[in-house]
Amino acid sequence: MHVLIVEDDVAILHLIETTLQRVGHTVTTATDGADAERLFMANPADAAIIDILLPGLDGRTLCSRLKQLADVPVILLTALGEWEEKRSGFEHGADDYMTKPFIPEELLFRLQAVAKRYAKNASSLVTAGPIKLDLRDYRLELNGETMHLPKKEFELLFQLAAFPGRVFTRDELIEQVWGLDFEGDDRTVDVHIKRLRGRLHDEAVTIRTVRGVGYTLEVAP
Repeated sequence: MHVLIVEDDVAILHLIETTLQRVGHTVTTATDGADAERLFMANPADAAIIDILLPGLDGRTLCSRLKQLADVPVILLTALGEWEEKRSGFEHGADDYMTKPFIPEELLFRLQAVAKRYAKNASSLVTAGPIKLDLRDYRLELNGETMHLPKKEFELLFQLAAFPGRVFTRDELIEQVWGLDFEGDDRTVDVHIKRLRGRLHDEAVTIRTVRGVGYTLEVAP
């Protein structure tokens, strides 16, 4: 994992850097917020650890700006332990919070925990052209408009949209969506595809029939 560390105390910066590198993480470091933002824009990190009390651009503002650039986990660090400071950090998008002094191993544990949570959420989200699918609540967004599909229609579309351009046979779709113990026939897939086509009125995304094989979801460039 590539981690951006932003800390103006060089000793603490080095401590965090060596702790992360020891377990195999790649690290980019900065000592002020403006420089960190430039580094992130040039080479986005997978996560960030940011001190709140930075010179110039403060850590909370930097956290908010990075969140606008990419949905990455952010842990804020501060020497202040008051609830108001923590609440302000969370309101700026922080995922976790540690008060100095801290145990490096605990910081590593918290980083791994928030990264794991993001990975789990990411596996539930699929974007294909104008389509956004969220498996956690079976929500479809098409050009910003929210729709709720029947469960099997959603799961079928999710499977196709997760691999745009890949051709799935009917048997593969039945196995992935309905399961190996499904007792119907492959016409079930055809019926659900027909219904999905009736709901997706956008030329930028098409469910195409590959004759004699199955279906693929195509996204216009």
